[in-house]
Amino acid sequence: MSQLDDLLGGLLGGKSGGVGGMLGGLAGSRGGGGGLVGALIPMIGGLLAGGGLSKLLSGFRANGLSSQADSWVGTGPNEPVTPGQVSQVIGADQIGQIAEKLGVSQDEAAQAIAEALPQIVDTVSPGGQLPPEQDLDRAFDRLAHPTPAQ
Repeated sequence: MSQLDDLLGGLLGGKSGGVGGMLGGLAGSRGGGGGLVGALIPMIGGLLAGGGLSKLLSGFRANGLSSQADSWVGTGPNEPVTPGQVSQVIGADQIGQIAEKLGVSQDEAAQAIAEALPQIVDTVSPGGQLPPEQDLDRAFDRLAHPTPAQ
């Protein structure tokens, strides 16, 4: 449909590599297989939809993590964040809900998000620019509510 849709297409495992491949490796290292991948991507999509990406980036900046947040949107290498930093910005309650849905500990959920978030933000901001909010919301909503493959 749009360039953003093409960029996000691989997140659900439709293309090799990408966040889907990275999360698959993370899940595989714990023996969780595709279940963690399949569950985490829609949750992150839901977290980032409805203006959530802007709020999340603002939260990282407000917590002294501007360099990291800006690197994900920018064209250079993505700076990492720690699971603790993710928990601080997203909130322990939200991390707890995600962990419960995934069937993992809060630490494991925060680790998975800390590894996935920089790549997802980088993916949706080619050329160092975020697309219009409405395009992001539609794309993240599709991640949060994926339709079965044709």
